Amino acid sequence: MSVIPEVAYEAVEKKLRQRGKLIQKAEEAVAKARAKATDTSAPSGNVTGGRGGLPGSRVERGALNVIRAEKRLENAMKWEAVFRKMDEIFPVEDSNEGFVASMIYGNGMSQADLARFSGCSRQTVKMRQDRYVIRCAFLAAQAGLIREEVEGWQR
Repeated sequence: MSVIPEVAYEAVEKKLRQRGKLIQKAEEAVAKARAKATDTSAPSGNVTGGRGGLPGSRVERGALNVIRAEKRLENAMKWEAVFRKMDEIFPVEDSNEGFVASMIYGNGMSQADLARFSGCSRQTVKMRQDRYVIRCAFLAAQAGLIREEVEGWQR
């Protein structure tokens, strides 16, 4: 039995694999949403409203898209703060867990390749990886970043 729900573990792993790109992609999305919201060359759209609760005004839609993009940027920054805290807890140079995480999530190594490279068993690599991901999940939960993913964890 796992210490945390599988869906939370998977969500944290996904973010760890995207670590170097999270903020950059979020910043690009904000810039794109702002540019699109202020673009006056497009037609105004359906002014009387639309189906499915979508705002009919192009300005309204643009503003909502900017707000969503800014929220994603805020979350990306919170994830980066979690990752920096993990770097303090498990430094790559001084901890087995930090080394394993950097090789798996930063360099894309498999557990088996890392086990051969480091001279320990795959189970040891998995144990160190689990220790890292679980601690990261607790920090992310504390920051309010994974509660949505955990809601449907009872599979």
